[in-house]
Amino acid sequence: MNEHSFVKSVHRKLDKSVYVWKIADRYSGGVPDAMYAGPAGILFVEYKYIKLPKRPTTIIKTGLSPLQEQWITQMQQWKHPTWLVIGAEKSCLILNKLTKNISTAYYLKNQTDTNTLARLITDVTQGQPNEKTLTRAKFKKDLER
Repeated sequence: MNEHSFVKSVHRKLDKSVYVWKIADRYSGGVPDAMYAGPAGILFVEYKYIKLPKRPTTIIKTGLSPLQEQWITQMQQWKHPTWLVIGAEKSCLILNKLTKNISTAYYLKNQTDTNTLARLITDVTQGQPNEKTLTRAKFKKDLER
């Protein structure tokens, strides 16, 4: 699987009520991969697909460019929901804040599946809980279901 296939697998699982825009902007650097919209709001997501390192202490390199980091940081400062989703195999890590030095152990402890990711995207855009309440604790709770 690669990033394109991973994103496609998420999009197939989204509720039909979610407006999906797969952004491909060659002229503006840093723009995220996708925008999702619905009556409750808009969500930007930057996807990164990686091969998960085997050693738990290995720091994951996301490959975010400085422009992507700048774009995500600016949108978050303006209170626009913006996530970084790191995919590996059939799992993913959802970050609603840019976090550096993510280890393989952290990824494995906080990972979720693409069904949960699709449900959270739907919740944010359709109004089922407010995005501001989506914290790592919320994601962790979803993992325990």
